[in-house]
Amino acid sequence: MTVAALLVMAAILPPAIDDWKRTATGAAEPPLMPVAREYGLLESEAATYENGAKKFRLAVHRMRDNTGAVALEQSLQGPEKKIFRHQNYVFETLEGTAPRGAMDAFLFPTLKVDRSALPNLTSYLPRKGRVVGSERLILGRESLKAFEPRIPVAAAGFDFAAEIQTAKYGNEMLAVIRYPNHAIARQQYAALEQIPTVAIARSGPLVSLVLPVETGKALNPEAAQALMGQIQYKAEVMLDKAPPKPEPNPGEFLIGVFTLCAILLGLCLVLGLFFAFGRQIFGSFSGKKPDDEVTTLRI
Repeated sequence: MTVAALLVMAAILPPAIDDWKRTATGAAEPPLMPVAREYGLLESEAATYENGAKKFRLAVHRMRDNTGAVALEQSLQGPEKKIFRHQNYVFETLEGTAPRGAMDAFLFPTLKVDRSALPNLTSYLPRKGRVVGSERLILGRESLKAFEPRIPVAAAGFDFAAEIQTAKYGNEMLAVIRYPNHAIARQQYAALEQIPTVAIARSGPLVSLVLPVETGKALNPEAAQALMGQIQYKAEVMLDKAPPKPEPNPGEFLIGVFTLCAILLGLCLVLGLFFAFGRQIFGSFSGKKPDDEVTTLRI
């Protein structure tokens, strides 16, 4: 079965989103399908919704995880494009204006979303001077060939679970490569520095590269150094263990015992008063006097 046929069979978008009724459906094949498959594309769909005279057309792509969704979202960025993401779902408004409030309330809660952590490589990119919409997350051979073919596949080290985040800064292209540990980063550094017209630096498991945006152009050493100088690895430590159990406190135990006794005594007092008051009321209605004599039986 072809990819196009699988995309047509997908059913992600509901018949209605609040007051918006679905009037047409169709396939929504993203550009660069080899890249989208590498990112973990599972299914895609497009639909047209109408509400009176208003109409919008929406495409959605369901990805395997949040990392692939962020990568696809970045790859679809461009002038005049309306791209947004909800967890592992990437949406593109193809026509009109999508009602985000209605989608938040009536569409997003129905989606089977991935709860994994979001990739954080973009946080290492300097904000100042970055060309908006130029970010690209590279996860394998296909995306490397599409977005930065000047980096050799072997040097990139995808066999070691490498991830590459790129962005443009004026005439320079900055690429930040993250490896699982320092040793692999040192190993791949030697291969990456063989790339022509490149400035390179390493900080922990991160290797940063600066290349001219246009192939064949000269690299500005000062600009490259300024960019790479802002890339500093920030270690994050996560402990996967239960919190320690508190030590037993004898004082708190005794206070609890006395509190329970006081509650029980209070309940007994209240029930006794309630019984005595009820007996008195019953006697006044029945006309009988309370029997004050005590009868003793001798056997």
